[in-house]
Amino acid sequence: MNDNNNNPLIARISDGFEAAKAGRALEICKEVSGYHDSGQLPAVSHYPFGWIIYYALHQTPDSDILSRKHLLARYLRLNVKKPHKLHSMILTEAIRLYRDARNAAFNSSGQSPRFSILEFAKLWNMANLRPGDWRRKEHEGKTMSSTAEKLITLAVDEIEQSRREPSADFIAVIDKAVAEFPDSYNLLSQRATLFILAGQREAARRLLRKALLLAPGKFYLWSRMASVVTVEENPRLRVALLWRALSAPGQEQFKGRVRLQLADTWLKLGMHGYALWELTRVRQVYEAGQWHLPAAWKADMARIPADTAMVDPAGVYARLSSLADDEIYSELPEIRVRKTYHKHPDPNNSRPGYGRPAVAWRLTDDSGRNYWIQPHRFSLHPDLPIGTQLLIRIVEGRAVKVRFLVDE
Repeated sequence: MNDNNNNPLIARISDGFEAAKAGRALEICKEVSGYHDSGQLPAVSHYPFGWIIYYALHQTPDSDILSRKHLLARYLRLNVKKPHKLHSMILTEAIRLYRDARNAAFNSSGQSPRFSILEFAKLWNMANLRPGDWRRKEHEGKTMSSTAEKLITLAVDEIEQSRREPSADFIAVIDKAVAEFPDSYNLLSQRATLFILAGQREAARRLLRKALLLAPGKFYLWSRMASVVTVEENPRLRVALLWRALSAPGQEQFKGRVRLQLADTWLKLGMHGYALWELTRVRQVYEAGQWHLPAAWKADMARIPADTAMVDPAGVYARLSSLADDEIYSELPEIRVRKTYHKHPDPNNSRPGYGRPAVAWRLTDDSGRNYWIQPHRFSLHPDLPIGTQLLIRIVEGRAVKVRFLVDE
């Protein structure tokens, strides 16, 4: 005979679950915790107590990092079914806590409680990720990252900050995610980060090429690509990649590290005038934002001779910028095409803010597929004759690299 229905403690905890859901989770959780600590919590009550803890986490102020840590630790001591929706919901609370703890640490001048998503994920056990944890959702027409992707993003953030070695279980999870979501430049970049930390620069380089093909406008991807190219190996390419990072969309105040990397590169090459130019720009941005200049800036300034005059490196950047494209597009296959149509611009079709109408060419490959380009974007003379043969590289149906076909 089942005596659970006659056990007043079990009944009280079951009723407490409903009260917690209604807004009294902290009060109920405190009451039940006493039974948990003394070993009197019935096994059948672990599951409803897990939900009480979940609601308590939701009803605890975001700023109370320590209390939320204690609640998560208490949950992990419960014997509940896994994998399970409750277990996944607790993971989302841990993800939220890591973000809040990180932000609190960044904004605090004193000591603030820390929370390790890596330690939590280890105890939570990533083998408990359910199919639903891998599912992306739609919100207001926008695709939202899955729970697994959010966990990976924060775990890589902690790995990068702490320089701790990722576990084999985590590597398996991120590799599964890269295969599951090949359209995610963030996942490709995060996996590349782990390769960089492991000293596997070529593996990182391959993934970053893929990421930049997906998102060529993300300045941090260009910066990360530059980090795998050393000054000693290829200084011109390193400068070109950093310049692409600097010239990509994004607010100037977020690109101080890129300018510092450029300054350091110029210093290693003995080009003190260029380095001083970049360091001066860093100072101007930091002073405008009333921020303290980083230690790296002061160290670099100390390496510049006192009589150095600033030299604007814009001309050098312009000459080298094509090397960055060559690095990204080098592994794309080349397609042989010929010019089959010349479209003259209509001078009456110009619109304010769009510049003057441009010549357009139709290029046709051997299979009859057509591609359109504006020749001036590839430094081609606009009036080359019909039949001109070219080699192009394509990304999502768009020509990104064009050169003349040369008989070999």
